[in-house]
Amino acid sequence: MSQINVKKPYLLYVGNAFPHKNLKRLIKAFKAILASKPSLKLVLVGKIDDFYKSFQSLCKELKIKKNVIFTGRVSDEELRWLYQNALIYVFPSFLEGFGLPGLEAMENGLPVASSDSSCLPEIYGDAALYFNPQNTEEMVKAILELSNNKDLRDKLIKRGYKRIKKFSWQKCAQETLEIYKSILL
Repeated sequence: MSQINVKKPYLLYVGNAFPHKNLKRLIKAFKAILASKPSLKLVLVGKIDDFYKSFQSLCKELKIKKNVIFTGRVSDEELRWLYQNALIYVFPSFLEGFGLPGLEAMENGLPVASSDSSCLPEIYGDAALYFNPQNTEEMVKAILELSNNKDLRDKLIKRGYKRIKKFSWQKCAQETLEIYKSILL
């Protein structure tokens, strides 16, 4: 990783910083987590735009700037490295159409702490630890529980590997074909 200097342990988020992604609450939750885990980092991967810049200002205001890393865009190789070396993938979103980054995390052996809203419980099934994205304390509790419990992390990693097998282009194409057949025949 020549371009990204990230020291473990760290939480990971991958995606844009639009308001529905709930990064403001994640950053505030992370500040609370630092009280018991001062060496922990939060790595936010995504294009640095005005939304991300506002969160850089928030981190400075909350005095946690040294613990939060904004990577900007990264290569596929760097992203894979970030997934494979993180402690937990956190997905705090209020609304998602699918939630691909959580599945990418599972594919790379990373346990997932996720919002329980939108389609995420349907997509991630029993392979994630869920929290209410409107509740900062619940988010803190879920992240701390997962970071402090290696057995739970290992269990979610195993479930994640199993869960990811349900999602492939071939499987999607076959299911789509079956739907077309049932409609047309």
